[in-house]
This record gives sequence, C-alpha cells and structure tokens, in this order.
Amino acid sequence: MEIAIVLGVYSAYSAVRNAGGKDVAPAFEHGSEIMRLEAFLRIDIEQRVNQWVAGDDLLSAVSALEYHTLHWWVTIGVAVWLYVRHQTEYRKASLLLAATTLLALVGFYTYPTAPPRMYDGFVDVMSVTSSWGWWEESGSPGPQSMTNEFAAMPSLHCGWAIWSGLMIFLIAKKPLVRALGVIYPLVTSFVVVGTANHYILDIVAVAGIIALAAVVIYGTPRLREMAGAADRRVTTDS
Repeated sequence: MEIAIVLGVYSAYSAVRNAGGKDVAPAFEHGSEIMRLEAFLRIDIEQRVNQWVAGDDLLSAVSALEYHTLHWWVTIGVAVWLYVRHQTEYRKASLLLAATTLLALVGFYTYPTAPPRMYDGFVDVMSVTSSWGWWEESGSPGPQSMTNEFAAMPSLHCGWAIWSGLMIFLIAKKPLVRALGVIYPLVTSFVVVGTANHYILDIVAVAGIIALAAVVIYGTPRLREMAGAADRRVTTDS
C-alpha cells in the first residue's frame, strides 16, 4: 500500500510539475499580482532578504546547498523514521504528506507563477552558485530542460519542511530533536526567500494547505490530543 501511494504521488508530481512551465505570460502576471498584494500587506521582504543572502558568498553557498538537498533527504528520513519507529502515526502522516503534495500540484497547474528570481532587482542565487556545487541553475533535482520553472505557488519545499518539522515536534521525545523540528521549516522558509525562489505568500499558502489537510485527515480532536501530548513532554523534559 505504501509503495503504491509513493509511486502514485511521485508519478503525479513528475507529470504535473514537469508538464508545466510553458505559460510564460500568465506566470509573470501571477508573480506580479503576488508582489502587489504583498506590498499592500507590507510583507514584501523578499528583495531585502535576497540581497542579504546574495551579498555573502558563504551564506549564498549554504543556502543553495540547503535548497537543493534537504527537502528530499529530510522528508525521506522523517518518513522512514515514522515507518520504522512509529507505525501507529505513520499511516496518517504519510497521507498528510501525500495530500499536501497533490494539493500543491493543483496550485502549480492552475496558478503558474514566476518566482522572484525571474524579475529585475533579484539575484538568482542558485544560478550564481551553480558552478560551486553540483546543482542545476534552477536548483531542481532533475535536468534543467525538464523542470517547470513556474512552480512557485505554493512552496512545496516549505510544505515538505513544515510536514517534517511538525512530525518531529509532535512525535519525537528528545528536546533537542524536537527543537530541530521547529528550526528546520524556519530555515527552509528563509532559504527559499533568500535564494529568490519563492514569495512569502507561497509559504503562507502551503501552510494553509497543510492545516486544512491535517484537519481533514486527523480531525480537530486528534490534533489537539497530539499537541497536548507534545506540551506534556515539554513540561516533563523541562
């Protein structure tokens, strides 16, 4: 069953993500819409964060490395950890991950969005640092020619990071490990903005997707129970 879910989600991910990237005009229009909305909401911090990251060679390199690698390996690692050590939580957790991914794909398909790095005033950190590492200029795990460049809304990088961090925080017992569950999605959010691959609203959108999917899959009472158990562990550990 788990293999079928993984293969099905991956097939959908590959088909939808890589089939896109052709609607150039709508994608740039959508990106501009997001920037205008963020300016109205006064949360348009992308350019400042991007300039800060791009202005420091070490920060650029570390951010590029994190963007290219951790969203795969941490997500896989957490999934394996749940499957091996926490079977009772694994099934619903895997369904939450699958639902988040599939709903993000709907966003990619229906609302193609050009990322900040494609606009004037931003530095494409992945492109600048590509000669230092092994990643494609877009930071994609696959060939540049097969990647949907307009899959910015919502941020699946942050979606997977929030899922991983949530599972670690709610289920892990060691305080340090649980702290990493909080830190990891925050770092990923900083990285996707700093490398000019996503907008703040991309992160907000995927957080909303996860919240909605979690309520449907777990139910509000179960979520409260898990949060309460996590709080009790904090109190006990401290």
